[in-house]
Amino acid sequence: MEFQNEEIEKQVLSAMMLFDDERLEAFNILPSVEVFQVDKNKVIAKAIQAQHDAGESINLETLAVTLKKSNLINEAGGVRYLTSIFTSLKHPGHIEIHCRILVEQYLKMKTYFIAQDLLAGSTSDAIDIFEHLAKIQLQSDNLLASTINQTEENFQKALFETSNNWFNRPAGTVGGYSTGIESLDKLCGGFNAGELTIIGARPGQGKTALVVSIMRNLAKQNIPCGLFSLEMTKSELIQRLASQESEVYAYKIKQNELNNLDKDSLKRAVDRMADWNLKISEDGYLNIRKLRTKATMWKNKFGIKIIFLDYLQLMESVNPKETNRVNIIGEISRGLKLLAKELQIPVIALSQLSRRVDERQDKMPMMSDLRESGSIEQDADVIWMMLRPEFYYEASSTTKIGDREYPNENLCIIDQVKMRSGSTGIKPLYFDGPLMRLRNYE
Repeated sequence: MEFQNEEIEKQVLSAMMLFDDERLEAFNILPSVEVFQVDKNKVIAKAIQAQHDAGESINLETLAVTLKKSNLINEAGGVRYLTSIFTSLKHPGHIEIHCRILVEQYLKMKTYFIAQDLLAGSTSDAIDIFEHLAKIQLQSDNLLASTINQTEENFQKALFETSNNWFNRPAGTVGGYSTGIESLDKLCGGFNAGELTIIGARPGQGKTALVVSIMRNLAKQNIPCGLFSLEMTKSELIQRLASQESEVYAYKIKQNELNNLDKDSLKRAVDRMADWNLKISEDGYLNIRKLRTKATMWKNKFGIKIIFLDYLQLMESVNPKETNRVNIIGEISRGLKLLAKELQIPVIALSQLSRRVDERQDKMPMMSDLRESGSIEQDADVIWMMLRPEFYYEASSTTKIGDREYPNENLCIIDQVKMRSGSTGIKPLYFDGPLMRLRNYE
């Protein structure tokens, strides 16, 4: 089966090399340079994209230099082939037509291989047909989503849908999904579609307790959500949820110190929890590509509306050869933000902080304490910092928040240090240690 159209590819590359406007038009239409099926053309397209992303001037000479520096000039067909492309443009102004032809060819090729995969799986006794169909559906959805330019949505339609939410929302309700903790809702307006929220804290400050508390509150509102846990097992998380729901102390469940009243409370809690639409993944090895695939499947199959990640620094790079942690964390944080925008759901990720917090006299974390950071604070729409004062100071002493002094015992401070569409601020929460639960302080 032939899917290549070398002449059209050369016409697109030539226009991209010659004209800035044509190049911008091409990058707006093409989902990626993978639409180029001729290997040497794909190499040239990648070089053009690299120069374009770096803001460099693009012409025959600069492109040749870029390819030579990367030792890719031979893979690109050599200088002679590069020159032939530069001089091959026959139809200036036809870039849109040519790009759409390439996208259609790319879709046909990908669809062909998906169909081949579907056929192979349907005749194999070793494959679970339900899982196989789910995988094929996910591949099809991802393929279509990757080639549709969602930014071209009709403005009037988007205006109506957005403003309709302002006018029809009941008074006193938040714009996004309620955390179930009133003081947090007042701070952030709830979790909003397309936003990435980062929750940063040192170990032992209650990050996971906060996420579990919010997940339970969401489940009780019948809002489906999913959690990617790289630290705790599914059983440990369920145990925490059950402790909060039943109000039976977590340590009693863990150490099997339950009396008959505890067991009755737990039984009733389990019956209620059976209706919750929660998905938990405890995959020990996770990169942004695997997370994106599973999150997309969860949304399409189970209607998941919010994704949680515990926690960001335990994820791996898509590139196994990448060892620079700053680059890896940048890849992950950017991927999480793109996932939130692509699926139009809130993504909430926990993040460890550097040890500098422990070395300072003032233990309240700052945005610069985000571990292996840089891109995290740039990509996040909302950043919360957490501190339990009794972890560092005398429980009998107090901490001032606003005009009020709060006892350090059972106090948890949430500092909203970044809010892209709002203001910063600090709120006190009550940390219920035996239940590993966070709630309104009052």
